[in-house]
Amino acid sequence: MQPLRQALFVVLLLALVSLPAVAEETAAPPAKAKVEARVDVKGRLEVVGGQRVLTLWGTPRERGFAQGYLLAEQIVEGVERDFERIMNKRFKQLYSTLLTKLVIPRFQFAERELAEMEGLFAGVKAKLPAERLTIDTLGRAFTLVDLKALNTFGDWYGLGCSSLALWGDLTKDGKTLVGRNFDFPAFDLVLKHQYVVVRAPDGKRPGQVGVSYPGCIGTLTGMNVHGVFVAIHDVRIKPTMDKALRPNVPRLLAVRRLLEQTHGADACTQARDLVRSWPTLYGNNLMVIAPQRKDGVPCAAVLEYDCRKDMDDGCTMRLTDTTTELGKDAAPAVCLACTNHHRCREEPKGYFELHPRWRYKTLHSVNGTDKPEKALDVAGLFTWMGKAAFPRGDKVQETATAMYGEARNHGTLHQAVAEPEVGRLHVKLGVIGKHIRDVASRAYDVPRLIQAASTSTPKASSK
Repeated sequence: MQPLRQALFVVLLLALVSLPAVAEETAAPPAKAKVEARVDVKGRLEVVGGQRVLTLWGTPRERGFAQGYLLAEQIVEGVERDFERIMNKRFKQLYSTLLTKLVIPRFQFAERELAEMEGLFAGVKAKLPAERLTIDTLGRAFTLVDLKALNTFGDWYGLGCSSLALWGDLTKDGKTLVGRNFDFPAFDLVLKHQYVVVRAPDGKRPGQVGVSYPGCIGTLTGMNVHGVFVAIHDVRIKPTMDKALRPNVPRLLAVRRLLEQTHGADACTQARDLVRSWPTLYGNNLMVIAPQRKDGVPCAAVLEYDCRKDMDDGCTMRLTDTTTELGKDAAPAVCLACTNHHRCREEPKGYFELHPRWRYKTLHSVNGTDKPEKALDVAGLFTWMGKAAFPRGDKVQETATAMYGEARNHGTLHQAVAEPEVGRLHVKLGVIGKHIRDVASRAYDVPRLIQAASTSTPKASSK
């Protein structure tokens, strides 16, 4: 996890001198919603095995409306509490003058993505009375621009995270497994209110199952119906002013787009080619896992993807790590680890001195001297990923309880293990007061869930 990206604000302050302000998307205080007997909602929200599961179908706008209507309380509550935790006087001014006027309006959303966000905003307004939409921290009503802020939050507030892919003799059946820790400050939206989302197919776009949070139309961690797995990690690459002000693709939407546009054994190279066409603001590591293995085709890749288009057209695909990085006695690579730094693309000077590589070394030891006594299965990989989870140290339970009570502290808020070749995604959603290693996981049969979502009969729900 990285602190709020101060460099961006310096860049944009300079930009204010030479660029006209972009009008803020505002909305007049909405009139009190007209009471209707029934509202058509193309979605459902359930608690299954202790986890919240949101299922969506219909057009992009209908899906957005369903999320907004079903999660209206959590969205407004989360915005109020989370903004209050970061809205010191200085940040409130930056949010009002820079983020909402320059940064957020310049992000690139596809037409269907905009339609989904507009539907989401309409769903919130349809569910809540006008007075409930006031955000005291901002001193005004919640608007569509605030919703866009929620969908670009991962681009102006750094993510932590780590992942590990295994195959061959490191897994019990030889098939590919991938584990993922999502590390982030313990904000309400991404801890207390996070959920598993099931998206039905949308035309030619396949369905997917992943982890997200209220108000977000993107994906943090997910798998599509074809078995392709994608997860996002942050890398501290600072943009120049021209790159900060161009239309960049929000990173969580990039994850969702990859799940919508990749399939088959060459999913990794498909993903690499796609992200090269999507400008990004900072640095990203995308762990991409293909659903099958094929000779000469990578089954796992880390896409080192950032704003520097002069290097490999913006994205370098890392398949293995060199033995010099792992030690001269390291075994041949049958795993791929990923944390918050590039290994193939050039790193900022002094970065490693400030950010130790303990998580990366811990994960990759599965292929070296600390190799487990037996090949790992799903439960074993969850345990191994726990070695790199936050909080770190001996007093993890006490630290976890304190951490989840303070947004400025961060931890592993969700964990996942995927079996791409059989289409199963196992998820742990963080629980307040518990370390992620002590939380029970739940298995999701991705094709079955998506099939059920595809055949859902829209149900009217009471107002």
